[in-house]
Amino acid sequence: MSRFSEPKECGLSKSAVDKLAANVAKQVGYTPGSDLLPIVKQLGGEIGINDLWSVSNATSGSITIEENGAFKISLASHTGVVRDRFTIAHELGHYVLHFLWPNQNGKRTGAIMARRYGTGRVEWEANWFAAGFLMPEPAFRTAWKELRGSLHLVANRFEVSIEAATVRAETFGLK
Repeated sequence: MSRFSEPKECGLSKSAVDKLAANVAKQVGYTPGSDLLPIVKQLGGEIGINDLWSVSNATSGSITIEENGAFKISLASHTGVVRDRFTIAHELGHYVLHFLWPNQNGKRTGAIMARRYGTGRVEWEANWFAAGFLMPEPAFRTAWKELRGSLHLVANRFEVSIEAATVRAETFGLK
């Protein structure tokens, strides 16, 4: 039996997660497009790279969080920078929403592990967090206007994939 449990839904609305993510980004000094490694370190975490092809129990795109809050984000060696940035922000979403955020009893959870290819609301919440963290609404709307709705240029500004920028634009009714 593993000492890690699976993350549980935080239950916040998509809008509330979005606002929380933007607030967390601001609190930790993140500016859109900047490096995420200092943020991970500031929060007590580390990032590891796994060769997905040689690991039998693939942990790429996963996070393990100890009871004391120390955590490790695992990335695959074969993914690109923009994919890794979204994955890191997604895993930070698990850390904030599913570890730091109090459960229904007002207490923190114990050690958790969120693995790649999870499904359901827990993963949606982490995706919402990643989008809100990397592309806060005011900055996204400003970039959209300045760059005349060019998804390629907007994605480049935030260092996210065109797909992530497209979903964000659709969320705000811009596309």
